[in-house]
Amino acid sequence: MDELIRQILDLLQMRVITLGEEPVKVIQIVWLISGLVAALAVAGFLRRWFRHLFGSFRMPQHLSNRLLALLFLIVLIFGIGLAFRFSGISTGFFGELFNYPLTDLFHPPQKPVDTEAVGEQSPVEAREDTGKLTLARLFYGFVIVFGMFILSKYVQWVLRRQVLQAFQIAEHTQFILLRFIHFGLIIVGVLISLSSIGMSFTSLAIIFGGLSIGIGFGLQNIASNVISGFILIFERPIKIGDLVEIMDVNIFGRIRSINLRSTIIVSLDEKEIIVPNSQLITESVHNLTHANNLYRLRIPVGVSYGSDVDLVKQVLLDAADEHLGVIKEPIPNISNVTAPFVRFMCFGDSSLDFELLAWIPDSFQRFDVASDLHFIIWHKFKEHNITIAFPQLDVHFDPPETE
Repeated sequence: MDELIRQILDLLQMRVITLGEEPVKVIQIVWLISGLVAALAVAGFLRRWFRHLFGSFRMPQHLSNRLLALLFLIVLIFGIGLAFRFSGISTGFFGELFNYPLTDLFHPPQKPVDTEAVGEQSPVEAREDTGKLTLARLFYGFVIVFGMFILSKYVQWVLRRQVLQAFQIAEHTQFILLRFIHFGLIIVGVLISLSSIGMSFTSLAIIFGGLSIGIGFGLQNIASNVISGFILIFERPIKIGDLVEIMDVNIFGRIRSINLRSTIIVSLDEKEIIVPNSQLITESVHNLTHANNLYRLRIPVGVSYGSDVDLVKQVLLDAADEHLGVIKEPIPNISNVTAPFVRFMCFGDSSLDFELLAWIPDSFQRFDVASDLHFIIWHKFKEHNITIAFPQLDVHFDPPETE
């Protein structure tokens, strides 16, 4: 038995591979595997616990899934790092790579400078070493910004559900407030990230100077869309929930969100249309619900010349009165909203042209109401023997003259 234990101990102390300058033993690999298993177990436990927590908060499924995936990834990365540290395995090349100063790639190698105190480093060199940019610091900065982005999403969701809806604030006002909170948290995260990687304000000035040159040459459209996004948010020519129609590109739908670069419009068939903000500023946009949701339908119809025009007018008014979605009486505080009426438009080439004008309370239902009115008019015209005219052409053949 003692011999077996001795052989197992010798096996655990056996050197397997070499990473960097230190050999790796079997016992270290065993500890590494154990650490990885523990990290997976902790990540799985935290995933289940946070899933239950998000479910109790009634968080949307897509948002909770993203947060859980990011949480699992972060815990797993830190678990792998702790497993390597706990097992005592040196990452060797990887450690040197992550801690290598990236700024040294753009400078020639310098000779070491002797100082008066042997074995000690000057304060200037120490400050330079601590402020050098490495891949590890870039990774930490990215984690900070990404974590602040996730925090912003969660804060927006909590404020919308627990605060803004309780005060019955308008949807567009909620959108503006939440956008300010989102941009504020992102800016704070970026500043903390830049501070963690040792970025100075001088470097930021150089970066922004380069960005300004890039905007001048190749990012004009992006800059135009961003400025247009601020105009849409503050000037409010359109807002969340408005029904808009862009005539030049035949886009019709309801505004779902207004972002910095683009606006999302949901069409009638539930398709999301991403429109650049500059297009909403420079082109003609029909906002059908800017002041209210009312809409006036125009139903043109042409009848034959032998029809009774008074009967046609009464039939069209009866059709509008029969539909429940048509406003029957004028609205006192809106002078333009009237009861349905009929216009005799003109004497056409093949028909007498009339137009039924009727208001409906919801402009989003205009196509359905117009279709219903067409059906009602068709049946009433057949009932009263009114003929709907169609283009006609009379051709006369003159007989040839004979001698």
